[in-house]
Amino acid sequence: MKSIVVAYDKNNGIGASNDLLWKRDIPADLRHFRDLTHGGAVIMGRKTFESINGILGGRKNIVISHHFRLMEGVTFARNLQEAYKEAGDADISIIGGGSIYEQALPDVDRIYATEIKAVFPQADTFFPRLDSREWHEVTRESHRADGANKYDYDFVTYQRAR
Repeated sequence: MKSIVVAYDKNNGIGASNDLLWKRDIPADLRHFRDLTHGGAVIMGRKTFESINGILGGRKNIVISHHFRLMEGVTFARNLQEAYKEAGDADISIIGGGSIYEQALPDVDRIYATEIKAVFPQADTFFPRLDSREWHEVTRESHRADGANKYDYDFVTYQRAR
């Protein structure tokens, strides 16, 4: 199965200057991301890979880039179709960035979104708006800010209408 895993603010902002808008202020989202992607293949663009600053353990790391490097634990692909082939039979999670999400959106059946109840005006990268005729919310789990998580947020699953 191919899915998108994404976190965005009220304006669909996902990043600024090649980093998360909320930095590491929502550790519950990082755990949720790990739980969703562990054991499968993660596909990301080069900038996302560089922003992670390391290999995501317990997952097959596939990076889309025109500049291939030899790096243990990382597979490079020229485009999404090549990345899908490299993933083999593994569950695939598309994890960013903005242009990779946009390219992958027609290929996926499920989106796991963390919707952060805040606006980050510095956002320079955005997740595409979902067409409600094409995508249906199937689950929503709401969370309030607390001592560990600075912002209110919802874990939402969207399924493509067929």
